[in-house]
Amino acid sequence: MRFLAAALFAVTAVVSPAEAGCQTDGVLFFPAPGGVVPTNAHFILEGLGSEAARVTKLSAYDQLTLKSSDDTVTLKITRSYQSERNRAAVELTPATPLRPNRIYTLSLERALKGYTLLHDGSPPLAWKTGSKDDSSVPSYRVKPAVSEGEYQKSGEQLRRFLKVRAVLEENGPAYWVATLQRARGSTAKQVYPVFLRGDEALIGHDECSGSFNFDDGRAYSLSLTLTDSAGNKAPTVTLEVQAPRPLR
Repeated sequence: MRFLAAALFAVTAVVSPAEAGCQTDGVLFFPAPGGVVPTNAHFILEGLGSEAARVTKLSAYDQLTLKSSDDTVTLKITRSYQSERNRAAVELTPATPLRPNRIYTLSLERALKGYTLLHDGSPPLAWKTGSKDDSSVPSYRVKPAVSEGEYQKSGEQLRRFLKVRAVLEENGPAYWVATLQRARGSTAKQVYPVFLRGDEALIGHDECSGSFNFDDGRAYSLSLTLTDSAGNKAPTVTLEVQAPRPLR
């Protein structure tokens, strides 16, 4: 991944909801459908908006399975996450390793009838396995840092994000299990997975849903555990960050 220099922290001017936009009801997957995954891959299914409640209610009884031409593997729910802003996610781990050099397809309609897939182009829910498993721990060439903030408000609608950038030593997709806690005072914690796109990830919320909620201008402790598509984890990195706030 290329090196991206950190920019100065900035907040944007107020814009209308039409200009800002937001992600609507639907589901997302990590890794994204259509990609190549190791034979020991695990997956995250995320529900946004009204789909958050349905994802939260998924259980072992829903019999989520990955199927190839000669193999069927049950997916176990090994961890669940709930945000404060209409998002929920479950970690799905295959009960047995996937076979190499196969195309596996996930049937989700039985568990989430009528779901909407939010990935661009609505690809089929299928992944190709590589030739082996992945046991390498991901690492950083440049450790995480906040590069900028975004605060947009119109009426009761609020969009608020921190952009966090890092440069990884990792060939495949990765995400952070992020823990956000007020730096002083409250002991309440928010914990949620945040997916990296290229060298950056957004932590916060739009007008409809989001991974984290902030109090304007407050100092927070943000802990990030880098995780790859096989579930390998890097040591946790902790930053002190400032929540976005409106221009005065």
